[in-house]
Amino acid sequence: MNEIRINEQIAFLRHRKGVTQEVLAKQLGVTNQTISKWESGQCYPDIQLLPEIADFFGVSVDELLGHTAQSGLDSLCLTLKKYFTGLPEADCFDHVYRLAAQLHEIAVTAGYRRQVPWQEKDYAKEPAARWGLSACDEGGGSTVRCGNTVLFTNGRGWSRLKKSEIRNIARELETLSDEDALKVLFALQDLTAEDEERYVSAAEIAERAKMDPERAEKAMAELPLAVREDGEEERFRVSGAAAWLPSVLALVRSPLLDDIEDD
Repeated sequence: MNEIRINEQIAFLRHRKGVTQEVLAKQLGVTNQTISKWESGQCYPDIQLLPEIADFFGVSVDELLGHTAQSGLDSLCLTLKKYFTGLPEADCFDHVYRLAAQLHEIAVTAGYRRQVPWQEKDYAKEPAARWGLSACDEGGGSTVRCGNTVLFTNGRGWSRLKKSEIRNIARELETLSDEDALKVLFALQDLTAEDEERYVSAAEIAERAKMDPERAEKAMAELPLAVREDGEEERFRVSGAAAWLPSVLALVRSPLLDDIEDD
């Protein structure tokens, strides 16, 4: 049985409600330090406080303890929290992806009010990496799935960009529009995508990108790379803050070109 520790539940519910530890402490008549100790698992609330805590968060005591859940989106979120808490860490991203694929299908069909535009999939078993292109644009947002990437945007959360932000985007796109830079970026992704600890040499990158080393190193100088020294040799991977770039850029490719053979 996958149990959620009450300290994790309290922290999750507090963040979801958008209140500070100070606000929760004042509501319950305890100190900020007490809330901090609860959430870190150093100690636990007195059993007599459980109904008051549950009432404050608008859940049942059972939900607070991670057991039964009532219907509704909030309860579904709690169920997901319980599920992922009990999941092996190595499986987390794969399960998140499969869940995102299911949510993409839900969005495309307006909550299954429209016909599914492809043969329905078993998202618990389907190979995750290969998918053509499916997209949906609604007033509330948009979603696209291609290959191993699922992307959602919330239209209601859009805000107008500042001029400085647009200039920064233009500079980044200018770099990423260079074919050599893209070859190097995708070569790095090929070499390191399945191992978060792997760093590769400039020679490996040049070989995978099918470029001479000098051209490859020139392109590398323009990209957001993490560098690790291995003796006298430097080794590279895409920096963590930019690790999403290759997959998102791959969404831009035309699906009409997928069947064209490349060298």
